Amino acid sequence: MVMVPGGVAPLHSHPGGTELIFVIEGSVVSGFISATLNRVYTKTLYAGDLMVLPQGQLHFQYSHGNTTAVTLSSFSSDNPGLQILDFALFANDLPTEVANKVTNLDELQIVKLKAALFGLRREGLDAYVLRI
Repeated sequence: MVMVPGGVAPLHSHPGGTELIFVIEGSVVSGFISATLNRVYTKTLYAGDLMVLPQGQLHFQYSHGNTTAVTLSSFSSDNPGLQILDFALFANDLPTEVANKVTNLDELQIVKLKAALFGLRREGLDAYVLRI
């Protein structure tokens, strides 16, 4: 993946496989949230560094510094799947009142998120990564 300065891969998971991220160029902050303790593990990775992101765990990356970062990802499965947390919560037909109950966000904020993410979902993940 090529990440421009300020580029983000939002919170997401791969339910079908573990991911290994290797930094080729630049620097990236990468992290994941453990499922059992809800603990956050983060590390700033530089060219030549790698990090293992456990199967099914929510994780993220963002470029660090003022240069473009280039990473290579490899998966333990040929079908790791992808679930982006923001899309799972707001880019669907989950009723606003249900989203309000399960997230504790106010209904106006949920409506704004749904409006923004429905449009981005139609454009694809690349548009989402570049706009953040």
